[in-house]
Amino acid sequence: MGGPQELIDLAKTRRTKIAHRNLRAEVEFRPDVVMYIAGALERFESMSQDDIQKLGYEIAVKGQSGLDINDPAQKYTLSSLPGNYSGLHLCSMMYAAFKQFAPKQDVGIDFSKEYAAALGMRGE
Repeated sequence: MGGPQELIDLAKTRRTKIAHRNLRAEVEFRPDVVMYIAGALERFESMSQDDIQKLGYEIAVKGQSGLDINDPAQKYTLSSLPGNYSGLHLCSMMYAAFKQFAPKQDVGIDFSKEYAAALGMRGE
């Protein structure tokens, strides 16, 4: 894209805000995110805390270059997990991962309602 770094950062921040607003445009509660988080929590049961942290960081780093959370296409891959994922799926897994090792950390997206619902589904 080019240009001064402060303008690039401003553009990224505004693009992220627009994506978050569009994510919640139709509904305040996302059942798809609940299912992604519930799946992540189930997966975490067989992972070490270190592996969960590595996964969370891998997704966060990938997110630095942008994840399209409003496109359902499974166009992203991870080195730590097999398969293809949508941007929303990755953000949901990242949110759940950070809740495991840094619960007070702001990851840039609020899935607190969906996280609570996923925990409720699991009886936690």
